[in-house]
Amino acid sequence: MEIKEKRWRSPSLGKDMTIKIYGDRGTPIIGLPTRGQKADQWEEYGMTDALIFQLEKGYNQLFCIDSLDEESFLNEKVDPVKRLMRQRQFESYITEEVVPYIRKHNNIDYLMIAGMDMGGYHAVNLALKHPEEFDKAIGISGLYNIKPFFGDFYNNDVYYNNPIDFVPNLNKPSLINAIRKVDFRLVSYSNDERKNDAQKLAHIFRSKLIEHQLDVWDTTSDEEWDIWRQMLKTHII
Repeated sequence: MEIKEKRWRSPSLGKDMTIKIYGDRGTPIIGLPTRGQKADQWEEYGMTDALIFQLEKGYNQLFCIDSLDEESFLNEKVDPVKRLMRQRQFESYITEEVVPYIRKHNNIDYLMIAGMDMGGYHAVNLALKHPEEFDKAIGISGLYNIKPFFGDFYNNDVYYNNPIDFVPNLNKPSLINAIRKVDFRLVSYSNDERKNDAQKLAHIFRSKLIEHQLDVWDTTSDEEWDIWRQMLKTHII
């Protein structure tokens, strides 16, 4: 399997960012790491091995990117307004830099985005806010309520980045129709502490007639990476 690394100075973020690319062709996937981690995390924890058949046979091409959570959601030393501004910049980095880069180097007009934990949140949140860019969003053990990261602070930026808050109030027909075209996968397991987030968002999706698959595995696990590898393979294929 071909593995490449691409780095550039991001205009959106004002810093160098890394993309690790696995495979040389196939339906593209953006891979998001867990909170605050880097582009090589999927490889380190065997997520790329879980997709080895897909990647080696050219069915999929994987683009793993760095997280910026340590400068936004996790950065409690900084004013919440600045943390949320950094999140907006990260969103711009993906939609205005990463997505165009993938489309330039991969001619398949179908894009998936997937992640676990905070990566799962970003995958689903990005697809809800930019449904024209993504065809499938896989949130594995995703967190869909970001309010705990900000304590008592609440403003429009928290609201518009918090799916359980803004999705119930989506009424613009063109946006709702675009969202309904995305294949959303909300994936969890029996003793997953984030299971309630997936179930709550699925309930909201149902109320808005947003097609999705809520897949809570009837199993327990103390090693989340073991089950995440299986979940990723299941929902990519």
